[in-house]
Amino acid sequence: MSKAPTPSKGGTISVVLQKPHKHAGADCQPGQTITVTAEQKAWLQAQGVIGKQEEQSNG
Repeated sequence: MSKAPTPSKGGTISVVLQKPHKHAGADCQPGQTITVTAEQKAWLQAQGVIGKQEEQSNG
């Protein structure tokens, strides 16, 4: 699997995984919630790891 973009400054968003994914060095499973930047969210959607999700800003 390709590497996700490096986090940038700014707020974060909680997303729910639809496929297994390695995030911050940890193996995460479908249904698990992770916190990412907007750029990471877009990348995860493009990879099919997450689907369209409601915005839940954490910052």
